[in-house]
Amino acid sequence: MTDAKKLMKAKVVDRCDYIVNRCRSKRVLHLGCTDWPYTEAKRANGALLHARLGHAASSLVGVDLDAEGIACLRRLGFQDAYVDNAECLTEPAVCNRTYDVVVAGEIIEHLENPGRFLRGIQSLMAPQTELILSSVNAYCFFRFFYYLLGREEIHADHNYYFSPRVLCRLLERCGLEVTEFCFYRIGKEIRALNPKRIVWLDDVAMRLFPRASDGVICVARRGAGDGRPS
Repeated sequence: MTDAKKLMKAKVVDRCDYIVNRCRSKRVLHLGCTDWPYTEAKRANGALLHARLGHAASSLVGVDLDAEGIACLRRLGFQDAYVDNAECLTEPAVCNRTYDVVVAGEIIEHLENPGRFLRGIQSLMAPQTELILSSVNAYCFFRFFYYLLGREEIHADHNYYFSPRVLCRLLERCGLEVTEFCFYRIGKEIRALNPKRIVWLDDVAMRLFPRASDGVICVARRGAGDGRPS
C-alpha cells in the first residue's frame, strides 16, 4: 500500500560545509573516509572531507574498507585511520572510544546490509551522539534528466538509491530518531574534480527544484521518533 504525502520544505546546503560545521570541536568518527581513488586529487584541491574534518574536529578517527585508500590517508598524515567494515566494526582502536559525531557520508548506498549497519553503529553512540548520514538523492535533477534521454547514470559500486522519506523511515525502523533533514548540493567538492560541470545550470536547478538536489542529509540520534520528512 502506498502512502502519498506532500514533502516538507527543507533547506539546501553544501554537503562538506554542513558536515564540517557540525563537527567543530567534536570527537568524530568518519566512516567511508578515504574517497578513494580520488583521495589525493581532492586533498590537493581542498575538497577532501576527511582533511577538512581533521582541521575542525577535536579528534578524528577514520574508517574505510579500502586498504589502498587508508594507506594513502596515512601517507598524507592521517595516522588514526583504519581498515574495517562499517557494517560490523571490529577494530579495537575504533570501537573502544566514544564519539560526539559519527559521519557516514555517501556510504549507505554502497552497503549490502544498510539495516545491519544502522543498528550496529548505535553501539558506538551515546544518547547525545549525532549520526550525520548523507546519500545521493534518488530524485536528483541530473539523474532524472539523463534518464529521460535514455541513459541511466549510476555509480558502479552503488546498491541502492534513497528518496528522502524512504531513507528517514529506514533510520526510524532501525531505532534512530531523525532530528534534522536537508538536501545538499555537491558544490565545490565535485567542481574541483569536474570543472566542466555546468555551474549555472546547477544553480538554476537548485533554486527551482530544491528537492531534486544532488543528495540528502539526515541527522539522527538513538531512540525512535517521528522525524521523517512528510
